[in-house]
Amino acid sequence: MTIGIVAIGPAAGAGIIAGLRGVEKIGRGAIGGFVSLAILSDDGRLLRANVQDGGAEALFSNEIPHEIAQAQFAGLISSGPNRPEPLSQFITAKTGVGIVTGHRMPQTKGKDKIPLNSVVLAEMASGKDPQAAIDHVLHLYPDIDAGFLAVSVHGRIGIGNCDSVLARGDQGMGILNVKSGAAKIATIHNAIFPHGLVSTLANHVAMDTMLQQGSPKQWIIIKSGVTLKFGTKTQVHIDKSSMVEHIVISNNTILHGSWAVGLGDIVEVIAGGVRVGWLGYEPFIRILDGQIIDIDGYKENKLPVLAQHPYVECLDKP
Repeated sequence: MTIGIVAIGPAAGAGIIAGLRGVEKIGRGAIGGFVSLAILSDDGRLLRANVQDGGAEALFSNEIPHEIAQAQFAGLISSGPNRPEPLSQFITAKTGVGIVTGHRMPQTKGKDKIPLNSVVLAEMASGKDPQAAIDHVLHLYPDIDAGFLAVSVHGRIGIGNCDSVLARGDQGMGILNVKSGAAKIATIHNAIFPHGLVSTLANHVAMDTMLQQGSPKQWIIIKSGVTLKFGTKTQVHIDKSSMVEHIVISNNTILHGSWAVGLGDIVEVIAGGVRVGWLGYEPFIRILDGQIIDIDGYKENKLPVLAQHPYVECLDKP
């Protein structure tokens, strides 16, 4: 097994599937085969999905079921094709406790013949934090070929590798947290290349999917001839018909002469003096003496408006 991903937060199920898809598209190596997924649904059920080959695309050939996509707690494990059945042996989970995945051989049995991923889950069920549970198992079995990744229903994540996995040159791990604490994602992996990119790619794709769910709340129309005005922060002002009336910018210099500009990454959309959303796309705009000439080369264009901030600040822990 070469990659495990867990997530906590809105649309965690959709997030980890998107993260795996991102790795499958960019990476090479032992990827695109089996997937075993487990989620804890909002109504307290444990739901699973498995596929032996074809990766994330084959796991759900059509739309991801809503209760899986929108689950707050989710985990998966994946690698090449055709692993021993049942695939659920590689990712353990329990309602009211959490999910334990990992990479390499997390299903390895201990001295008492119990799979070590199940031991981690049992330690969590007894009250241990996921990190403490993983550290306990790694202390008992330092020579196994495994790494573990766990998430609890209390919103905590644990991650760790045994010594032999840490000695591999192709292993990696990373945790990504939203500063507000609204979402957390972690990935552990080996034998997927470029290995230095894998956890960062999976985590950030997953986070973007989780926090930017849904279509734009509306579309606005911007035309050549719209006037730019100076103000303290960049805003797009629209009328009742969603037409752009004028744009406020914080750079007075570009109001005179010929310029090619972007509006920036944080742009409020204002209607009737009230913020109604955030601009979801930054067009290439040519202006002359404070008036728009064209937008992405067009005299008229449609721009999406998002209901929430276009991105969030995260804490990346490689």
